[in-house]
Amino acid sequence: MTHTLPLTDQLSQRAKNLRAQRGWGAMEKTSFIYGFPAPDCLPNAEVQRATEIALQTHGEWPLQYSGAPGNNGLRDILAQKLARDQGIHATRDNLLITVGSSQALALVCDLLLDPGDVVLSEAPTFLGAVKLMKNLGVNIAGVPLDENGVRVDELEKILKDLRAQGKKPKFFYVIPNFQNPTGVTTTLERRKRIVELAHEYDFAIFEDDAYYDLRFSGEFLPPLYALDGGERSFYIGTFSKILSPGMRLGWIVARPDLIAQLDQLKPDGNTSSFSTHVGWEFSKNGGLDKNIARVKAIYKRRHETMQDALTEFMPEGVTWTQPQGGFFIWVTLPKTVDAGEMLKAVRARGVDYLPGEGCYFDGTGKNELRLSFSYAPEDKIAEGIQMIAEEIRRAQRPS
Repeated sequence: MTHTLPLTDQLSQRAKNLRAQRGWGAMEKTSFIYGFPAPDCLPNAEVQRATEIALQTHGEWPLQYSGAPGNNGLRDILAQKLARDQGIHATRDNLLITVGSSQALALVCDLLLDPGDVVLSEAPTFLGAVKLMKNLGVNIAGVPLDENGVRVDELEKILKDLRAQGKKPKFFYVIPNFQNPTGVTTTLERRKRIVELAHEYDFAIFEDDAYYDLRFSGEFLPPLYALDGGERSFYIGTFSKILSPGMRLGWIVARPDLIAQLDQLKPDGNTSSFSTHVGWEFSKNGGLDKNIARVKAIYKRRHETMQDALTEFMPEGVTWTQPQGGFFIWVTLPKTVDAGEMLKAVRARGVDYLPGEGCYFDGTGKNELRLSFSYAPEDKIAEGIQMIAEEIRRAQRPS
C-alpha cells in the first residue's frame, strides 16, 4: 500500500508543478554554472567599515523597522547614479528598494500578470525568469536573439500574429546589456524600435539591467526606460553584481503611481533596514563607484582568459558569443551534441556549466550552454575549458 505524505493534497497547483532543483551547495571545483561574483570582488573590509559607521551614526534605524519604499538616503544616491550614468531621471517616488532584483522581477509579474496572459520574452533568457513565468501559468512568446541583441523583425512578426488572434501581450521582458545567458547587447537602433513597438502595440517594457555597470569595452547605451521616458517601462537593477549578493538589495524604477502599487504588493513590508543603511553608507562619497571600477577590472581579465581558452581548445563547429561586459558567454555546440547529457561527464571531472535548455520556455537549446567566467578562479578557467572541449570531442565520436 502506498501512503500519501501529509499535506500533499493541499499543495497549490503551482507547487505541484514545481520540480526539484540542484542546490547551491553542489558546485564543482571549477564552476562555470552560476553568476556568482568572484570571492575577491566582495568588499569585506569596506562593508565592515560601512556597517560600523551606520551603527554608530544612524541611530536606531539600521536595526529598526522601515517603510517599504526603502531608505531615503539609499534612494537618493541611486537617483543620482541613475541620472548620471543611465540617463534615467527619477525621484524617490520613482524608486522602490527590493530584496535583490529577483524580488523586483516577482513584484512586477505580480502587478501585471494573471494566469493565461500573454508575455513576450527574449529566448533564451534568465533561468529565474523562465521558472517564475512558467509557474505563473502565462503564455510566453519567445523572441529570438542574434549577435546584435533582440531580433526586432521577429518581435514585430509575433506582435502582428498576436493582434490577428485578438491577443495583446502584457509586457516584453528584455535584458538589453550583456544578456543573461547569451552575453549579447541590444543595439541602440533596436532599442528605439522596441520602444516604438511598445507604443504601437500597447505593451509594457520590463527591462532587467543587472549588468549595466559591468561594461569592459564599447560605449554605454541608454536604457529603454530612458528612451521611453518611463511612460510604459519598468527598470530593475541590483547591487548583487556591484557590491554583494548577500546584501540582497535591488530596485525598481517606474512611474510613481505604479511604484505605489508595487509598494502595496511587497510581502516583506520593508527591505532589510540593516542592509539598506549599510548599502547607503558604503555608496557614499564615491564608494560604490570605486568598487565598480575595481570589480570590472577583475571580470575583464577573467573574460579575456576564458575567450583565449575557448579559442585555443574548442573543436571545429563550436561557436560562442563575444560579450562586451557582464558575466556570461553562450556556447553553441554541433547539433549532434546534447549539452545536458554531456554535463554528466564534465561534472565527473570537477567542472560545471549551465545547459542551455533551462533558459528556454519550450525546452529547446539542447546543443547550447552558458559559461559564467565570474566565479571560477582565474587560474582554473583554461583547464576547465580544455576539459569541456575534450568532452565535446568525445560526444561527437560515433558510438
